[in-house]
Amino acid sequence: MYVRHTLFPTMVDAKVCNAATGTTSTMRCYICGKTAKEFNDFKTTKTENPEALKFGLSTLHARIRLFETLLHIAYKMPIKKWQARGEDEKNIVKETKKRILKDVPKAGFGNSNSGNTARRFFSDPETASEITGIDIGLIQKFKVILEAISSGHEIDETKFANFAQETAELYVKLYGWHPMTPTLHKILIHGNTIIKHALLPIGQLSEEAAEARNKHFRSYRLDFARKFSRVLCNKDIFNRLLLSSDPFLSCMRKRQKLRISHPFLPETVKLFVQVGP
Repeated sequence: MYVRHTLFPTMVDAKVCNAATGTTSTMRCYICGKTAKEFNDFKTTKTENPEALKFGLSTLHARIRLFETLLHIAYKMPIKKWQARGEDEKNIVKETKKRILKDVPKAGFGNSNSGNTARRFFSDPETASEITGIDIGLIQKFKVILEAISSGHEIDETKFANFAQETAELYVKLYGWHPMTPTLHKILIHGNTIIKHALLPIGQLSEEAAEARNKHFRSYRLDFARKFSRVLCNKDIFNRLLLSSDPFLSCMRKRQKLRISHPFLPETVKLFVQVGP
């Protein structure tokens, strides 16, 4: 009997996706090839690269990226321009940024764009809207989408596509002067196609596992790797990673208690595949 392996590198970030697909610009979509200036134009469509769909949605970092998108819009709301030109406009953006970052609640530790802060931001759309001036309806829709793609539940592709299209149209209607970011474009425009081609629910293909391994990687390099050769150093780290991920050893570890998560929003539940009558 033969076993055939198919690689789905879903635990990579945007830089790896761009490099793997030969996309030289960070402001270009590696799936369809559109540039930032074309993201808000729904009339023109480009063919999706099927090989690029295997990289998933990077759901772990999606929350931070969408949070940053809304922040950058809020900074430029007084001038309503994508790029601030001239000293007067730059000063206005600078003062607005200073005021908003002073009021944005920080959770735990990290910089203003940490995962904890982004999670806190989307947990209370009303307060987030008051601080930033962003439409509360758009923040709410972003929250629903983020909940759905990171839930681990199976998502109804058609319902998600319709909801994402509504969100994209609302975004362009409110902030058409600010092009979507590549991450926002990927989720709203290509999200349903990526979900359709995923072998598992998209939330289970997060890069969270790889990120959680970073502390082990640093520890193994410091304490269990030879330092006189880069090749041997990496070999020792890989061997230690393989050893620690052995199924027999994994079964011997104590299971962590599951954290009690907050219930999903009704709008999020509607996007899931309904089981039973």
